[in-house]
Amino acid sequence: MAKKLKIADWLVHGGHQYEFFKTGHDFFCSKINGNAPSPRDFGRPRNENVNYVKEERLTRGRYDIIMVRTGIKPHRYKPVRYKKRPSVGIAVMQTHTPFSVPSWVKCIVWNSKDVMVKYMQTFRGKKHFYIPHGFDPDEFQNFYVERNDRVLSAVSLFERRRNLLGFDEWKWVSDKLGNCDLLGHGNDDLKESIGSFPLVKLVRTYNKYGVFLNTTTKSAMPRTRAEALMCGSPLITTNNFGIDKYLVHGKSCLFANTKEDMARQVKRVLSSKSMQEDLGEAGREAAIKYFNIKKYIERWNQVFKEALR
Repeated sequence: MAKKLKIADWLVHGGHQYEFFKTGHDFFCSKINGNAPSPRDFGRPRNENVNYVKEERLTRGRYDIIMVRTGIKPHRYKPVRYKKRPSVGIAVMQTHTPFSVPSWVKCIVWNSKDVMVKYMQTFRGKKHFYIPHGFDPDEFQNFYVERNDRVLSAVSLFERRRNLLGFDEWKWVSDKLGNCDLLGHGNDDLKESIGSFPLVKLVRTYNKYGVFLNTTTKSAMPRTRAEALMCGSPLITTNNFGIDKYLVHGKSCLFANTKEDMARQVKRVLSSKSMQEDLGEAGREAAIKYFNIKKYIERWNQVFKEALR
């Protein structure tokens, strides 16, 4: 897309939006509470094309596009939208169930095709697009270093969101094996917690572990699973929301849907360095094929083009 667009947005998920801002347009971004974000809030390098502003300044601008995200009350979009000519609304669905969107939203972008197919008829008259995650393989690297004999999972606010993310299964595996660590914020009460890290340390952390375990049950397309794949982490994951369209059991990952199977597969992978290497290499190849930043940017620019027709 040749023309640079002016886009209003709210900071809801720093990791997702860091990649989204790589589309290169001029973004004006406020926090959910109306304050101006800090680049540190994203846990990523600064996107130079993003203006971090208070919402009161955001409402004074004129925009081509307004991003509609979960957690933002509809009345907050109104003063941003009407500035001589209405802006076009694009809603982003990153959950297993959709949120309601204002009537003026023209396009809805989903990060799970299965969820999109299930719910798109709920939003008649809207244009629907599926865009999975997009990562830069030069940022999320496989360092080909010796990995430890521990298990990493990455979930924020894990216990609070236990029914969505398979907390009880993960805790059973952790207690049984005794070698599990947990990445992510909001987990300070858990002994397995190691905190959350900015991008460079995050990539190094993924590269340390012999297994990455994803236990999510109702998270449509968990971002950390794709990050770990891109870093060559041997992956054990629940099989839901169409992930088997991208990953092959026994080649690019191992599927496990029960706590007992998770524990068994973890032991199996940690006992074999060759299996770790094979799973990690094939997983990274799949991530580069399906979740790369170039395709992600191309897809988003196509959405912008369709929205402005």
